[in-house]
Amino acid sequence: MSTGNIRERFLTIMSTRLYTQLEPQETLDLHDELERYLRAGDPSISEAQNLSLIEMLFYLSVYLGYDVNAQVLYGTLRDRLGERSPRLYVMNATLKQINESDPEAIAYLEKLLAEEYEFDSDPATYGLIAKKLLAIKWELARAAGQSTDELMRELVALIEKLPLDPELWWYLGDLYVQQGRLPEAKYCFEEVVLIMPFNYVAFARLAEVQYYAALREKDAKKDAMLQEALNYALRAVELSGLYLKGWSFVAVTAQLLQGKDKVLALAVAKLKEISKVSNSNDRKAALHILASKKLA
Repeated sequence: MSTGNIRERFLTIMSTRLYTQLEPQETLDLHDELERYLRAGDPSISEAQNLSLIEMLFYLSVYLGYDVNAQVLYGTLRDRLGERSPRLYVMNATLKQINESDPEAIAYLEKLLAEEYEFDSDPATYGLIAKKLLAIKWELARAAGQSTDELMRELVALIEKLPLDPELWWYLGDLYVQQGRLPEAKYCFEEVVLIMPFNYVAFARLAEVQYYAALREKDAKKDAMLQEALNYALRAVELSGLYLKGWSFVAVTAQLLQGKDKVLALAVAKLKEISKVSNSNDRKAALHILASKKLA
């Protein structure tokens, strides 16, 4: 894979927050790959992109329990961005969660919003802080088994203030998926690709949501929805040629549609290729899909 493709893969993972949804081994693999990439250096990466990837490495370190490494990365970004960077506020809140408690982190963020930042004067900073605050509250509510209805309303209200924030749309889409509200989830992921038209992860997510929504339907409506899911999946693999999730949904969707034998054959060939050349997790997953769907 070329350096440019590697860079785009990392940036897509960062922008979609896909790194927050990985299995432990996948998190470790991504951390190690990203650390090697950043150490090697990429002359074509912009300063803003580089800082974004350092930020992702910080969060991967947090998830893996590499607290000392996370503190070092925080210090690196603090030296380059300054104490009053919005990203640093959010990362500092994360460190407070680790070293102190969730309530301490909430109090810190609420104080920032109450005393220093307002939406009208600084919407970008307000949005970053509000998103982090909402995420902590959400996890606390779920851990305590409390209703998240009010937090969902807060999220929708925040989207109304920041309608061009793809991360908020992605988060809301994921929540709708968890609730089984697939049409609403589809709308959210459509907003993501409108904002980020080259986001192959979002196109694959759209394919997934539409595929499962189609399985609830019958006859002509089902076929039309499956065709739409196939179109989304094909767009995902057009943007990222060996993207496992994209080819998986090309395969399972084409399998259910009439007259898609050539598309299915191509998807099977690509899954077999992935099973030989991709990382260990993707290789195993591709083999599982081929076997479980009787595609091999």
